[in-house]
Amino acid sequence: MKYLVLFVVVIVGLMLIKKSQQPRNVRQPPSRSKPPQVPEAMLPCSHCGVHSPASRCVWRDGKPYCSEEHARLGS
Repeated sequence: MKYLVLFVVVIVGLMLIKKSQQPRNVRQPPSRSKPPQVPEAMLPCSHCGVHSPASRCVWRDGKPYCSEEHARLGS
């Protein structure tokens, strides 16, 4: 029984030593230099109906499409 207690004490001691040697991760507050992101409008493709961000849409005849192929095929 005394060997079991001695073993547990040695293991706990080794764990504490190992933990004290690890570098501490200090959290830095998030930088406030970036403005908050504004959500972008999602538009449905006129051919298949898949929603894509407005900046990535292909426009033909005033209609948004998800790809060049769907713009070529039309609605």
